[in-house]
Amino acid sequence: MKPKSLTFRIFINTFFVGTLIYFICAFLFISNMYGYFEKQIFSELKTESLFLENSVLNQQLDHLSELQTENRITLIHSDGTVYFDNKVDAAKLENHGARQEFLEAKNNGSIQISRFSSTMTEKTLYFARLLPNGDVLRISCNQHSVWVLVLGMSQILLIMLVIAVIISGLSANWISKKVVEPLNTIDFENPEVSEVYEELKPFTKRIIEENYEKAQREELRQQFTANVSHELKTPLTSISGFAEILKAGGTDEATTKDFASSIYDESQRMINLVNDIIRLSKLDEKSISLEKEALSLREMCREAIEAVSVNARAKNVSINLTGDSGLINGVQPVIYEMVFNLIDNAVKYNVPDGKVEINIKNFMESNRVFFTVQDTGIGIPAAEKDRIFERFYRIDKSRSKQNGGTGLGLSIVKHAAKYHDASILVNSEVGKGSTFTVIFPM
Repeated sequence: MKPKSLTFRIFINTFFVGTLIYFICAFLFISNMYGYFEKQIFSELKTESLFLENSVLNQQLDHLSELQTENRITLIHSDGTVYFDNKVDAAKLENHGARQEFLEAKNNGSIQISRFSSTMTEKTLYFARLLPNGDVLRISCNQHSVWVLVLGMSQILLIMLVIAVIISGLSANWISKKVVEPLNTIDFENPEVSEVYEELKPFTKRIIEENYEKAQREELRQQFTANVSHELKTPLTSISGFAEILKAGGTDEATTKDFASSIYDESQRMINLVNDIIRLSKLDEKSISLEKEALSLREMCREAIEAVSVNARAKNVSINLTGDSGLINGVQPVIYEMVFNLIDNAVKYNVPDGKVEINIKNFMESNRVFFTVQDTGIGIPAAEKDRIFERFYRIDKSRSKQNGGTGLGLSIVKHAAKYHDASILVNSEVGKGSTFTVIFPM
């Protein structure tokens, strides 16, 4: 089901509130008006009782019978016997000694009460007062119930309802448009210049942050594309040049072998570069489909040490693995790439006869695993430490290319750590070596 627009929702809610206010006001108006009329009637009954008191005390009952009044006048002896009623024959009325108005008047001097009829369409208002001679004078009249009053006012109430609906509709339409207007005028490219409600400022702030991140990603993408183009162009140019010479012929066997070896080396470098780019792309997009599993960092390290052993022996670099098993939950190929790149860099950028110390430590109290690779290599200048994880960034470009590096190794390490919610610490000093520590959740 298609969601309703914000304008429509505001319109409906405002219209509903306006109509509801009408019914509440109408109810309060009718209730107060009905109550006001009732008080007026009681006041008139009280005034009339004072006027009639002298006639009763002077035994002028004939005068009472001749009064032109719609109110019912009843006189009751102190024992409850009715001895006068201007509407019916008093002799036919039962004893009123148990009536509430009679008892209250006897006890309190006067009382005003009301009683509904059996049909609830009418109620009778009674005012009774105790006379000096001990008799009770009761005056009563009928009043229509509030529902009869509403029915009698139905025409005017209906007209008022139509007016209220029209006003509510017009107001709701205007309010909904005015409320939504600032939202429609937000410049999503430059939200900081838009005038918005205070409540929307966290929203526009988030847009600003996302725009900044988007611009940063676009800048990194363009830079990455330029770097990839440059990195691929160099070996392709070499391969093309060597191939052109071989195509022309005339080279001796030694030169041909040398060119073929160079073409092979440059091709391998391109393959490594493409593979690293693919790995980074997968980590960026989190498109790795493999499930995480229980892994031993110690086993990963042993495999990586075996893979770099040839280069380590060539430089006479010793590798020492110590510590715990380092059990973590991770994706095996990704963790291996991280471990391999750190150990491979420790060997590549080490000095002849150097050392690589690998230590794994389980910290059960903090539920974390520390994986540390320490070398005695060339080190990292303090000014460049923050940039070593950038793609294609090399501290010593000539040495990196000589070692077959693509400039993506530490970037893969960074993204692999992020993928596994791990953090990386770097400590390095030029000429003394570097220490990389990856902290995994256990």
